[in-house]
Amino acid sequence: MDSTLILPLLALAVAVGALYVAARRAVTIAELDIERGIIRVVRGGIAPPILADLRDVAKRPPIDGLQVRILRSSGRAEVQLIGSVTDHQAQQIRNVIGRVPLARLVNAPKSKPRR
Repeated sequence: MDSTLILPLLALAVAVGALYVAARRAVTIAELDIERGIIRVVRGGIAPPILADLRDVAKRPPIDGLQVRILRSSGRAEVQLIGSVTDHQAQQIRNVIGRVPLARLVNAPKSKPRR
């Protein structure tokens, strides 16, 4: 392949990747990590009462190794669960998020990541 073609293709690939990441973050309301029943807000913000309800779900039985993404999708909140969780707890998480209007989730104060 011609070396003069590689650099523009590489620049295009980087630009497309950056655009994808920016678009993904624009629709992400919050990202949470759950380890041994403890929730850590990784990105975004979530209203304290909602976070408290999610903590109750995460503790009984303790969820370990789950990432929760709350995304804006067609005017509602969509929940993506990545990792291991029981079907019952997955539904409880969806119920907690689903009962809150999207505007309240979006306008929640941004949380500082806890370590």
